Amino acid sequence: MTSNAGQLPPGMTAWTLGAIKEHNLALEGYCQSEGCGNFYMFNIDDLIAMAGLNYLVPEMLPGITCTACGGLLKSKLAMMTVTTL
Repeated sequence: MTSNAGQLPPGMTAWTLGAIKEHNLALEGYCQSEGCGNFYMFNIDDLIAMAGLNYLVPEMLPGITCTACGGLLKSKLAMMTVTTL
């Protein structure tokens, strides 16, 4: 998260890509088009390489749309699944 969580611009989360990685979380996107609801999981390392550790994640992911219908994707955080052998 960021230290300015109470002063966020509208439509922004309090999470940076670096904080998501540090907390071992996953960044997911859900299509907002009625009747679609496709789900996507993003590679955090690839996003950090493109946007940087301090990129503040927005609620709606800019420039990334559903491959099925072209709808907007809403960001969500999820716990990573860890499998041990």
